This record gives sequence, C-alpha cells and structure tokens, in this order.
Amino acid sequence: MHHEPTLSDYALIGNSCSAALISKFGSIDWCCLPEFDSPSVFAALLDREKGGYFSIAPRAGYRSTQKYIPDTNVVETIFKTDQGSVRLIDAFTATTEERHTASLFPDLEILRIVEGISGEVRLQADYAPRIFFGRDLPDLKNHKALGIGFSWKENIITLLSTLDPPGFQIENNNARARADFTVTEGQTVIFSLSYSNQSPAILPELKETSPGRMRETISFWKNWIAKCRYTGIYHELVKRSVLTLKLLAHAPSGAIIAAPTTSLPEKIGGERNWDYRYCWLRDASFTTRVLVKLGFEEEAHAYMNWILHATQLTRPELQVVYSIYGHSKLEEQTLDWLSGYRNSKPVRIGNKADVQFQLDVYGEVLDAIYAYAPLVKTFDNDSKKFIVGLGDVLCKIWSKPDNGIWEIRTSRVHHTHSKVMAWVGLDRLIKLCRKYRWTDAPVKKYQDTAALIRDQVEMYGYNPRIKSYTRAFNGTDVDASLLTLSLVGYCDYNAPRMISTVNRVCEELSDNNLIYRYRGVDDGLGGDEGSFAICNFWLVENLIQSGRIDEAIKIFETALHCAGPAGLLSEQIDPTSHELTGNYPQAFTHIGLVNAAMAMNDVITKKKAKYEYS
Repeated sequence: MHHEPTLSDYALIGNSCSAALISKFGSIDWCCLPEFDSPSVFAALLDREKGGYFSIAPRAGYRSTQKYIPDTNVVETIFKTDQGSVRLIDAFTATTEERHTASLFPDLEILRIVEGISGEVRLQADYAPRIFFGRDLPDLKNHKALGIGFSWKENIITLLSTLDPPGFQIENNNARARADFTVTEGQTVIFSLSYSNQSPAILPELKETSPGRMRETISFWKNWIAKCRYTGIYHELVKRSVLTLKLLAHAPSGAIIAAPTTSLPEKIGGERNWDYRYCWLRDASFTTRVLVKLGFEEEAHAYMNWILHATQLTRPELQVVYSIYGHSKLEEQTLDWLSGYRNSKPVRIGNKADVQFQLDVYGEVLDAIYAYAPLVKTFDNDSKKFIVGLGDVLCKIWSKPDNGIWEIRTSRVHHTHSKVMAWVGLDRLIKLCRKYRWTDAPVKKYQDTAALIRDQVEMYGYNPRIKSYTRAFNGTDVDASLLTLSLVGYCDYNAPRMISTVNRVCEELSDNNLIYRYRGVDDGLGGDEGSFAICNFWLVENLIQSGRIDEAIKIFETALHCAGPAGLLSEQIDPTSHELTGNYPQAFTHIGLVNAAMAMNDVITKKKAKYEYS
C-alpha cells in the first residue's frame, strides 16, 4: 500500500552528523550516511522507484498521525486499522559523550520500535537501501543473527531486528528485504539500522538494551532543550525550531547546514532545484543572534569556530558557501537517473554558488562576530587578523556590483541590500575595535567608508518617486531583502523611509498574506518560485516594531499554518495552495521564525496587550 506524501507529511530525525526524513506513512524516504553531504542510502523522496527507502506500516488500510515526542527529536507515528492500533517510535540514537566512549556503540544507529497499542495488527517492513543516490544496487547478505548487511567502499550498513524467524527475506536479486509480522497489544518489535566504517562492524544489542537507548535518546533531547531561555508566546514553536536547528548543526565541525536535502523544487515541475546540504555564510548573523539570545553558548562557540576555520582556505576573501568541513569547491553535477521530487528535474548535487561574489557575506560574518562578542573576552591574534582583514577587503570591494543575497545567476548589479550589509560590516567592526581596544586597526578609514556607503545608499538606493528603497541602485522595483535594513540596525523601524518601504514591499510582493522575495526579475532561470518563507518573518518583525500588531500576527500565523503536523517549514511556500516547496526543513526559515516570535514577545510583553494566545 503506497501513499504519495507531501513535504508537510515528513518529520526529521538526526544526530548532528546525519539526518533522515520519515513520512507519516512509516517510510524513511531520505537519508545520507554518514554525513549530511554524503551520498544517500534512501532517496525515495527524489524517486520512489530508484531512490530506496525503509518502510514499516500496516499491510491493510490504516489512518496515521505523526508527531514529535514533546521536547525531543524522536518521532512517534500512530497507525490505526480496523483490527487494532500500533505505535512506531523513530530516532537516531543519541547519548552523552561519556556514555558513548564508555560502551561500544556503532558510529550511527537509527532505532525503530513498533509497539502494539490495541488489538492485533499485521505489518510489513520493506527495506530497499541504495548506493550513491540510487545509482547502484546493494548486494544484501543475510548473516542470520548478525542481521542483513551490505557494504560499499569502507562503509558497512546493517539491519537487525527482534523478529521471530524467518524474519526478513531477501528478494529482488539481493537488493531488497521484506518481513511480514504481527503485533498484538503490549508486544514490541525492534529494528536497528546501524552504520560503521570499520570491519568488523560494531553491532548494537537489541532485545536487552535498545529500549534503554531509546529512553536515553529521549532524555538527551529533553535535557538539551531545557537550556532554552525562551518562555514567551509561541514557545512550543520556538522550541521546535531550535530542536530542528540542532539537527542541522554538524557536531564534529560546528557548521550549520541550510537544509538536509537536495533538489526539492522551488516550484513543482520546475528547474529551480538546488543542493542545500552546505553552509551559507549569509545565514551567519541571524543564526548567531538566535543561539546567543537563547542561551545555547556551546553551539554558538562551535559555529563561530567553524566560521573562523572554514574561511581559512579563501582568506582574506570570503565565499558564499562552504562544505561542513570548510571545503570551498562544491562541484555541481546532475544525477540524471533520478526522476526528481514529483518529476521536478534536474536533481543536482554540489552547488555553483561557490563561484559567486556576494558582497553582503562580509557584513553577515562581521555582524555574527559582533553578536558573538558578549561570549568572548578576547580573540586570538589569528582571528583578530582575519576580522580586521575583512574590514580592509570591504573598504576595497564595497563599490563593486555583486550577485546579491539571492544569488542571481545573471549579470551582477549594485544591490541595495549588499551595500547596506557592507555598511553593517564596517559598523560592527568599528564597535569590535572599541570593545577589544584594537588600536592598531584603521578605524578612521572604516568610519569614512561607512559614511560614504550610507550616502550612496540614501542617494541611489532610495527612489523618492515610489517612496521606497529599491532592489538595486537607481532602480524602480523592490525586493524583500530590503525588509532587513531595520533588522540589522541600518535604520530605525519607524524611519519614514523604512515605513514606506515596508508598505511598498507589501503592495508589490504580497500574495495571500505571503511574501515573494522578488518578482519580475530575470535571475537566469526559467519558471516561477513560491513565497520565500523567511521574508514573511522579516515582515512580521517590521510590522510588530512599528506597532502594527494585528497585521504582524496575521502574517506570522499564515506562515505557521503552512507547517506540517511536525511543525517544520521549508524554504518556500506556494501562496495559492499553501504547500511547502524548496528544501526541507530549512534552517534559515526556522531562524526567522524564532527571531520574529522573540520580537513579538518583546513588544507585546512591553505593551501587556490584551491578546488571547492559543
């Protein structure tokens, strides 16, 4: 029995190295091992036939609901049939470092526990892993008590279960294994999918210790999110966003990836399909601000260390995007054997944005360092040299046209947002020099350049005829990145030019209470795209800060209603159908949500407004 899930039917599990998407129909349809940007083992999300999956579901008709166990990244799916009901609990096992080193653990383990709730339910487990994004079939071997295994290169993947014999049967020329089984009330069946890159592989023990590993994983997440300082309005949504961010933070390196997926289309059937399993410096300042504000200091340190490390290969210049380990070359290639999500081709891996020039990145990084500064007494000499070096580069290049925050693949222009971010970079650097008494830095040069940039923005980046800042210098159209001018402190929320810009953006870019990032711009690609989710949250911050509380709540809740039952949001939203599009879930979107919720909370708490919150 096969269902066609949409993105909102998926929840994400992970262990801060790798992640998997599980549909409410019990199928793992996306998972790359052992790292976020490794080749996939399951990619049914991009091609049901060829991609591979691992599903556990009732054999007869059923209704299913999926949600996270509160305050965790453990997913619970309930299947109800006419004969009875069962619960499926899914997680990447997580434990503290101390426990991990004290006992023999596989490198990675996905634990799937089926529990009978009532009656008697007949289920089927269907395991069809694939090698390199479905290009090659594995050679599955049944090692009886040691599970069903296959290997490629130095990777070993093993599926164990507590099923009674005969358990799994290998079929389809060794590329798939199936098991039919029955669960009655109170009965438990456990499945463990583990990864090792050494021989012999360390296999987890199932019957005795897996329930304990699942309990430990649940308490690991509950203890982690308990550090979250936020208790205001929408706090469940904020916590879910933060838990999702933690899943997208790569623990070994500190990097935070944009999304765990590749090639989920911005428009169904279109060609705007990109690989987001990398780290964009563009997201740095908003991300750091959230981590510091919410009290996740360890993550903030790890992320900042990654930024300082990743940029070493390209210093003093920055590039737009890096791999989780700071590699600067991300060759873009097409996987033409995959049909794509709902036939949206091409499927790409790698990302050509690595060759673009985006001026705003310098401002984002300096703003991130400034947001991080309250946590550090001093920076070492090497870091200081790098930070001051960014200012020197900015002074040299701020007047050049660039590809802009949206990575336009046509010609470079003078983007207003990019110039503002150059100003932000110098502004933050001047403040850092004061804070850390870096007396040898050419602060006067930074001040003069910042003043010059501001003059240019006000002269060429604002069009008095349309009463708005414009997408590009001397332009006549707007773009949603202008909503950040107030967010980054370039101008006040209530500045007349800002208020009229917000109004203009609403007029020109809004559709069904959702905002596009731009319209009618030749960006070098065919077809349309959806509303850009984070832009809605930027708008919310502007509206709330200028006292338009009702409008802010309306836009905030419109975006929230597009999230699936698991509470996750993708990069874009179709304004007509409200369906999620683009890569999923997206870190940038969830960061926007957290910032907007905190801004609303601040304003509403101050006003002690008499609003009823659900």
